[in-house]
Amino acid sequence: MKNIFITATNTNVGKTYTTIKLAKALLRKDYKVGVFKPIETGVVNDKPLDGIKLLKASKNKDITLDDVVPLKFTLPASPYVAKKKKKIDFEKIINSYEKIKLNSDIVLVEGVGGLLVPVEKNFFMIDFINFLNIDKTILVTSNNLGSINDTLLSINLLEQRDIDFIWIVNEYKESRENFEKITLPFYKEVLYVDEIDNFIEKIVSTK
Repeated sequence: MKNIFITATNTNVGKTYTTIKLAKALLRKDYKVGVFKPIETGVVNDKPLDGIKLLKASKNKDITLDDVVPLKFTLPASPYVAKKKKKIDFEKIINSYEKIKLNSDIVLVEGVGGLLVPVEKNFFMIDFINFLNIDKTILVTSNNLGSINDTLLSINLLEQRDIDFIWIVNEYKESRENFEKITLPFYKEVLYVDEIDNFIEKIVSTK
């Protein structure tokens, strides 16, 4: 059983999109996929839109939407702000996570925003990686002008924490032509970059 954490350089970069793509790819390889988003903010009428998409993509009939998203907050902000005066119920998160693990071969865990989004005063999104004993982390970054800085900051933080990760570029803001001219030359010369079809095997073979 493997656990994969999907994070990004910021909000609206493509975590849910990537998680859904991964879920579908793993299903094609006959893995039973679990999906988990410990916290979702900006939830209206108790309907976590990201969680609904994730559960639908997983096709896992042994877990419920409340398992997938145990904590929901209305305010579209970081969990620390969205929870207001409440305390984050980490026990509820763990209980949901353990149920999903029991009913899955692989669990895809989607974070909120970027790595340093605050959950509690001394607990940030990156801390879920150790808290949930994650095997592999995927960092999603965008292809727009200015993304190099965001990508390097996130990569440096993951390396400082000695976290096993792979990173990908979600091509949705700039055209492929602009990306190849403006950003890709640096990535090719300085960093290693994967595309989603290339790292499925790396993920499922994680020790």
